[in-house]
Amino acid sequence: MGKRTSFVPLWILLCLLAFAGCSGSGTPAGPSSAAASDAGSAPSAPPWPAASVPVSAPEQAETRKEDLSVRAVGKHPAGQLLVKPASKAEVVPLRAPSCYGQETDLSWRGDYEALWEPSSGGEVSNIMPFPADFEIIQRDDTPLEMQPFRFGETDLFAYVPRYTDCHALETYLFGVSGGEVFPVTFELTPERIWGQIDQLPNRRFKVIGNELIVTGGYGAGQDYINMYHFRYDAKKKSMVLQQTDLVKPNEIEFDD
Repeated sequence: MGKRTSFVPLWILLCLLAFAGCSGSGTPAGPSSAAASDAGSAPSAPPWPAASVPVSAPEQAETRKEDLSVRAVGKHPAGQLLVKPASKAEVVPLRAPSCYGQETDLSWRGDYEALWEPSSGGEVSNIMPFPADFEIIQRDDTPLEMQPFRFGETDLFAYVPRYTDCHALETYLFGVSGGEVFPVTFELTPERIWGQIDQLPNRRFKVIGNELIVTGGYGAGQDYINMYHFRYDAKKKSMVLQQTDLVKPNEIEFDD
């Protein structure tokens, strides 16, 4: 018997070749294939702006403005005390109501100082710098008039940079006497002297006789509020503490 020769029909061979060609065009399996798949699934929309450029943030919608204007005045026959920036300051509306003020109130921040401008037209002198990044909050842009009062031969001016607050209003005093203008300190003890004092919002200090009475600030968890009684010492240029009363919060009578 002769040897039989095997053969594959032509149509089967053509199908096998076509199938092999289609398989060969695919991407081989492995890490590079996964990376290509991830890249292909990325959205075609452009990416969001970088986080450092919040184009839609409400606080950026209204630009801060430079404002070098006088923010407070203490009027005296010999001249006037001024609160104004030493070099830079900005103003912006609060934009939202809170215990710091209403949404239309204005907030200033900058490097402020207290100055004395004599009525005689002499040189303006620096009385004291305020803390760095000093903040002022008022209802409008009208310069605030400092509250004047007098002890003995010294005319005093109280400056409160914010008209309201959550806990306490920082308060500064300045004195004018004998042709001299100066900041007035608060002496709790000879070793403990403050450059300013905090007073309770809606409970402004009172001058009764020869005493300055200040109701201190209040925070959560306090059982009592300090009520300070000071007397002015002209030699020290300081309000010297005489006594401190402890008052329950519900016993405080607030201003109208």
